[in-house]
Amino acid sequence: MEDTILKLLVKKMTGERFENIVSAEKEYKRRSEKIEMLSEQLRRQELTKEQRLAVDRLLTANNECNFRYSELAYIQGMKDAVAMLKELDLIKSVS
Repeated sequence: MEDTILKLLVKKMTGERFENIVSAEKEYKRRSEKIEMLSEQLRRQELTKEQRLAVDRLLTANNECNFRYSELAYIQGMKDAVAMLKELDLIKSVS
């Protein structure tokens, strides 16, 4: 049960809700704008179709990896929070 609840929380928190939170953060916006600028510079290059596809595949794989990293960080944070609450006797273990 605990895993199922955690999975639901991760899905909710790393999805649209989380996107709304981070998109309002100034540093994230600055970095996102830099990515857009660099992407535009890359689009102006005279790359072959194969080169464009290679770059696209690389960026897609990188984005997927970063998203999974975020999910795992959130999961670990939740597990750490539960462990801390248990240690402080604010919640009890369910067997």
